[in-house]
Amino acid sequence: MIRRLLLGFVVLVAVVFAAAAFYVGSRQNLKFDTPYPHLAFNSDSATVARGRYIVRVVAPCAACHGDPSQYQAYQAGEDTPLSGGHKFPIPPGNFYVRNITPDVETGAGGFGDLAIARALRYGVGHDGRALLPFMEMQGLSDEDLVAVVAYLKSQQPVHNPVPDHEYNLLGKIVKATVLANPVGPRVTPPAVTPHGPTVENGKYIVESVALCGACHTQRDMATGAFTGQMYAGSNRFEDEMMLGRTWHPPNITSGGRLANLTEDQFIARFRAGRAIPGSPMPWQAFQKLDEDDLRAIYRFLKTVPTSTLDQGPPFVDKPKG
Repeated sequence: MIRRLLLGFVVLVAVVFAAAAFYVGSRQNLKFDTPYPHLAFNSDSATVARGRYIVRVVAPCAACHGDPSQYQAYQAGEDTPLSGGHKFPIPPGNFYVRNITPDVETGAGGFGDLAIARALRYGVGHDGRALLPFMEMQGLSDEDLVAVVAYLKSQQPVHNPVPDHEYNLLGKIVKATVLANPVGPRVTPPAVTPHGPTVENGKYIVESVALCGACHTQRDMATGAFTGQMYAGSNRFEDEMMLGRTWHPPNITSGGRLANLTEDQFIARFRAGRAIPGSPMPWQAFQKLDEDDLRAIYRFLKTVPTSTLDQGPPFVDKPKG
């Protein structure tokens, strides 16, 4: 009887594992028939200029999509090619940032305007598969989405094949479950971009363009989900460019870095640029933010819930040896 019970248990476990493996395997390449956004595209000089401001200044895309071999040039403020190739070794596997120059073979040159816009807004690739929600720019206004597409299309094509993502077992499970569906905007994005030194504009920049919470909030490194209070800082920002170093993006609520900064001091800090060599904060880009946008950011951050959490020193290096 005991042998039969043990055999039955072993068979049950085997069936469960087989069913789980089949479920995970069958959901690795799900496709979604997500509609394209209804937008009128153009490439006039004002639209391209606005796109450049977003891509190079407010949401410095080269931090991830830039050529890794030109990282120092990027930190010095140069417009490096958005040819991708940067590797993020995180718990679910190795993930490679895509080439978003208009190269037809290895970049985004073979995709239409609508396909690029759908990828940014709804997290669905040109082939219908869900994209990893690493770029949280689903809330871009219609105007800015058109501008970003126009600017990306205006860039010099760079032929740079990028490896496919390498999912480990955890990554495949996460891909089949938590990240199975594409991530779209939480609310309907605005048609027109807000402007001026207003809380509305600050909220838009912080949440949908600069994505301040992406670094300044604690995350689950396996799923990317926020686990801490928004803007209260993090102690898990691993720096692949400086191996062994973990950065601690600070608390930027009124109970943290903003506690003793006036609005003018906040602007002066951004104009001063990088104070700590190697800091992943894109100071070289944010130095160029319009003053109205900086005032808007400050005014919005002063409205978010206050936290007194102290994330400790700016960075910690792993012991050598």
